[in-house]
Amino acid sequence: MKKIKQLFLPENGRILVVSDIHGELELFEQLLKKVKFNKNDYLIINGDLCEKGQNSMGTVNYVMQLSANNPNVHVIEGNCEALVDELLSENPKLVDYLLARKHSIFHEWLEHLGHRVDENTKIQEIKTILTRNFAKEINWLHELPTLIETDDYLFVHAGVEDIENWQDTKREVAISLPAFFEKSHRTEKFVIVGHYPVVNYSSEVSANNPIIDRTRKMISIDGGNVVKTSGQLNAFIIHRTSRKDEFSYTYVDPFPVCKVVKDFKAEPKRSGSIVFPNYEIIPLEKGCDFTLCHHPSTNQMLYVKNEYIHKEDNGKYTASDDVPCSFLSIHKGEYVSVIDDRCTGYSLIKKEGTLGWVPKDTLDLMR
Repeated sequence: MKKIKQLFLPENGRILVVSDIHGELELFEQLLKKVKFNKNDYLIINGDLCEKGQNSMGTVNYVMQLSANNPNVHVIEGNCEALVDELLSENPKLVDYLLARKHSIFHEWLEHLGHRVDENTKIQEIKTILTRNFAKEINWLHELPTLIETDDYLFVHAGVEDIENWQDTKREVAISLPAFFEKSHRTEKFVIVGHYPVVNYSSEVSANNPIIDRTRKMISIDGGNVVKTSGQLNAFIIHRTSRKDEFSYTYVDPFPVCKVVKDFKAEPKRSGSIVFPNYEIIPLEKGCDFTLCHHPSTNQMLYVKNEYIHKEDNGKYTASDDVPCSFLSIHKGEYVSVIDDRCTGYSLIKKEGTLGWVPKDTLDLMR
């Protein structure tokens, strides 16, 4: 890695870490308001400001201004920011990428200027138009550091290699390594990453909250914002004191909030979840609302909501998306996020970042 930024953090105060905003400016502003972000806080944005969401252009402009006006705001690159390299090097595959992607900062920039990408568009044409009109933004994205190093932490989008000198990690690995939390590293510092949604790591509990391994000094914070149907935008908070650092987190999501009108106690036997990429299932016993299935990749027996079971052309069955197979206990008077209310009998909800099913009559769904 060539672009490593050294940063001194004070002994006392808050460090807020956010990753994978993916062009959702409104959610990001909500999150900053929820954590009561102020000029005394340090804010580290751990990559993937743009792409996939609906306002990448606005998000980049907002963060550029935020960092220009506040020396405690620091941004590193993710794989989405690194796409500007493909533009500057005139990689023709970027045109294919744009033809396949509905939401991209390149589309937004071009549409702002009255241009669109089609099968006949040349990469040289896109480069000429964008570098002429958005040079400041492109240069800012291009020059973002790949990693921030402090006395106790490494902030990097995807991860570092398990090698003696972690500084020799290839940039491609640092911004694109999948499933870092399943790997290891040899640094003596906490490595904080985004990039890979945390919900992918567990087949037991379906949750989008940051996960921490103090023994291995690894923290993963990507809540699956935009890329997961039930995703959320997390803020991981480091509370610095002269004695020790403490960790907490909070999140925002775009889902409607509903009041619980009746207690419901979850059955312990209804547990587990199906997450990307292990969607294959074998239905065994169909019920009115859930089907008992064998999940080959984990060898678990799971109750899968009927509406999430898909039959392929070859006769095999898969889950149509990530899907929790557990119920959630809820109590009258609580408020929960409603993720999916289209299914019969039960609604998929989120409570404190964890997903599960509850009977429809436990919720005030008319609000």
